[in-house]
Amino acid sequence: MRAAVSRLPESALASLREAFKDEVSERLPRLREAARTLDPSLLGDALRDVHTLGSSAYVVGENQAAVTARAAEAVLIDDGPLEMFAGLIADLDKHLCDWVR
Repeated sequence: MRAAVSRLPESALASLREAFKDEVSERLPRLREAARTLDPSLLGDALRDVHTLGSSAYVVGENQAAVTARAAEAVLIDDGPLEMFAGLIADLDKHLCDWVR
């Protein structure tokens, strides 16, 4: 993925980064709340948010964040331990906090 991204014009990369900032700023607070409360009513949106951030993170070269997001997604899909989900979101937050507006 990095090779493909590195071939993009700088203006395109800047646009992708700005869009990613918007995604993180919108989705990460919801994920934090879902992880903090483990409220079942928030976990459906959390699944969508973590999936989207995982994909978008790869695009901007945030590979570790993408891997972490995919792991959190797998926990939700597989009905894994929610405490594990919460820990993964804490890790994701560390990777992405600098992207929040």
